Amino acid sequence: MEEKTNTLPLTALSEGISALKEAENIRFIYNDDELIVADALRDIPDFRTYKMAFNVIAQCRRGEAQFELGNEAINFYAGQIFISHSHVTIGRIMVSPDFDGSVICISDQLLKTILQAQLGIWNRALYQRHYLIFEHEEQTEGRDEVDEMVIENFRRSTSPFKQDILVCLLRVACLMICERIMNQEHTETYKVKGARMDVLFQRFLENLSRRKVKKVSVAEYASELCITPKYLSTICRKVSGKSPVEWISEYVIQDITFYLLTTDLSAKEIATKMGFPNSSFFGKYVREHLGLSPTAYRQAKKSE
Repeated sequence: MEEKTNTLPLTALSEGISALKEAENIRFIYNDDELIVADALRDIPDFRTYKMAFNVIAQCRRGEAQFELGNEAINFYAGQIFISHSHVTIGRIMVSPDFDGSVICISDQLLKTILQAQLGIWNRALYQRHYLIFEHEEQTEGRDEVDEMVIENFRRSTSPFKQDILVCLLRVACLMICERIMNQEHTETYKVKGARMDVLFQRFLENLSRRKVKKVSVAEYASELCITPKYLSTICRKVSGKSPVEWISEYVIQDITFYLLTTDLSAKEIATKMGFPNSSFFGKYVREHLGLSPTAYRQAKKSE
């Protein structure tokens, strides 16, 4: 494995899709403020650690890649498709010398337009697990599904409606992914447990992921949805099997690790930024969830 040199400002990807347009060593097939389609990622830059501002569909054609998603180490091999939702932390990217792949980055708003009624399938799977990895299925022509369905068809198109065609191709590809999500799990998992519950759960996680200060009471999140804290707890447990407090803690830890690994902010400054009452409480919280003090965790990760 060969670690690459960073070619983007540390904050570039946390500021949104448009920041990627300034990146070097990425060959864009299409890019605007809501969508990026990039091919031939043979010299993928190491973005260190950052918070993604978009949903990602990536395909590894050759070689392999390693990276961290939150605190989880991910191995990404040839023939696999990686999918993640927005607002997760990714870093420590390393790729093999023979790596080659493609990536599609989609804003939340465009994804809603593309998936429409099927958005719940995508969100339910990805907000709960943060990412999915599939082995690619070959089409009749023998091409990889993402390449053939989106990139190759778009590249070959000479239509004056090329942009509209791209969105249609993305809808087909995303629906195929939703179908695979349903087929991978027990079908009954995706039967409607109550349309209102499903929608409210998705809105809770969207509100949670977008908040700068996430460690607030369950009552505050419930208030944003105009429901009671008890009902929010019922929704979370029935839809995901986890309580609102567990979800809040998971996303708070993601933010903590992001600040510890990508900034020089002191524990006190991070505690203030994240809404903790004091640095002592912050330190105790980090030790409970990460097993080390903030300083020790930062030093341990940087020495790896």
